[in-house]
Amino acid sequence: MAERMICGLIIGEAGSAEKARELAKAFKDCPYCAFAGAFGSRFVWTLFVPESHQWWLDSIRESPEETLGLRNAELSVTEAEDVPYPAFELRIPAERRETSPCGARCDLCELYGRCPGCPATVFHRGPARRGGERCFGG
Repeated sequence: MAERMICGLIIGEAGSAEKARELAKAFKDCPYCAFAGAFGSRFVWTLFVPESHQWWLDSIRESPEETLGLRNAELSVTEAEDVPYPAFELRIPAERRETSPCGARCDLCELYGRCPGCPATVFHRGPARRGGERCFGG
């Protein structure tokens, strides 16, 4: 059976408008990203991730400085089916690379193993699909 998807909404204080813009640009091509934007010094990010990634969303709320460089972060999570728009589709690039769209290297991350890696990289260990199919059956 396919893993359920959840939607996470992150709103955090970046400290400056420039830092918020940098974060929004860094995550604009994230395969899980539905929205990333800067609102003055506030960074707003909406993601659709497999339910097994709840720990990852929680880590952003619990350690915003360490994970994203934010001064603080609020997190709201709901089941993906409770967000009827936009219809989310995982965005996998035609060619997977060693570096993720945000610039991270999964193979060098201490969480790699617990995390299956970014689906946009050659290090991803999961059922990401192409051609309009949803990742994790979401």
